Amino acid sequence: MDMVRVTNICSNIHFVNIVFRANQESEVMFMTIGERIRVRRKCLGLSLRDLAEKIERSHTTVDKYEKGLLVPDSGVLIRISDVLEIPLAALLRPSRHTREIPQGQISFRTKKITGKERAQIEAETQDWLERYLSIEDLSGIRRIFEMPAGFPRVVSGYDDVEIAADDLRKVWDLGTHPIDNLTSLLEDKGVKIGIIRGITKFDALCTSFGDDLVILMRSGLTYARQRFTLAHELGHCLLIPEDGMDHEKVMHRFAGAFLVPSTRVFFELGRSRRHISIHELTIVKEKYGLSMSAWIYRASDLGIISADTHTRMRKEFSTLGWNRKEPGDEKAGDDPVSFESLVYRSHAEGIISTSKAAELLNQPIAEFFILNGEISRDNSSLVCH
Repeated sequence: MDMVRVTNICSNIHFVNIVFRANQESEVMFMTIGERIRVRRKCLGLSLRDLAEKIERSHTTVDKYEKGLLVPDSGVLIRISDVLEIPLAALLRPSRHTREIPQGQISFRTKKITGKERAQIEAETQDWLERYLSIEDLSGIRRIFEMPAGFPRVVSGYDDVEIAADDLRKVWDLGTHPIDNLTSLLEDKGVKIGIIRGITKFDALCTSFGDDLVILMRSGLTYARQRFTLAHELGHCLLIPEDGMDHEKVMHRFAGAFLVPSTRVFFELGRSRRHISIHELTIVKEKYGLSMSAWIYRASDLGIISADTHTRMRKEFSTLGWNRKEPGDEKAGDDPVSFESLVYRSHAEGIISTSKAAELLNQPIAEFFILNGEISRDNSSLVCH
């Protein structure tokens, strides 16, 4: 993109920035250009100095951009857009501010992560959710998670966790059979589900913003691991373990029980076993979308196998390297689709322009045309909605 193509927009940048800052005092707040730069920079894990070097400015200048003390000129904005891998229009869009994520509001299912990685995850969450809320506002289609009857509930033991998982299936009329696509089920229930890329020491997080329940997962999770992760995070939203209970163990138990109710475990494995064959485990893994390792835990939790058998089978898995990658792990997880579908629907109905659709998806307009199956054309004038 050259200077001529953004002249009209950039000549009004200072005015836009002032309007945005004035609106921050109202109930519905808006992001400034500087705030968008900061959030996107953190999404990519870049420091102030990293960005400054790439756009050939000092880190103090970039800091002033982000704080709204200095407005980038058109040439700098173009370089920032390229470095941050985001359409220029996305830096300028007037849409709601999701606020900073309060410390402690996010529940991470993760190994130890650095402060920089946490900031990156939180920034990406904020950026993605802000775009999601924007398309809901523009389309007038709002999906809100409604807490199921009988939830949230306090659990004082693992029997309570099993009952809670069974009750949730009853409330949602799921029966006891395998859930085909857990991602789609939760999206249909109003849960906002997104994918975070680039961080491997992280499985998922859950948080809430007002009426919105949000679950974000890292990319690259296998089918079985993604399903278990979603069910685990759902547990964080629905269950309140009593003091003294290990919260992660509670959510693990809930995830297993929700994906495979005890009646189905007994149906598949029987009431008592001295050993479970690998072939059996591969079959039930494929059927229910629950990992072989999780099936072993499930059998142990329900008393189908002894603690010694459980330990022996886990050692066998470790020797085979299946504690890291099991047979069948080549199958990828289901992508969330609600956000993208809403953008494409709004574009098809003429509610938003092509440039706005591409901006919300963080795509160049040319890429949007290709992915949307349309014939590309010169869209140099389509910079803002």
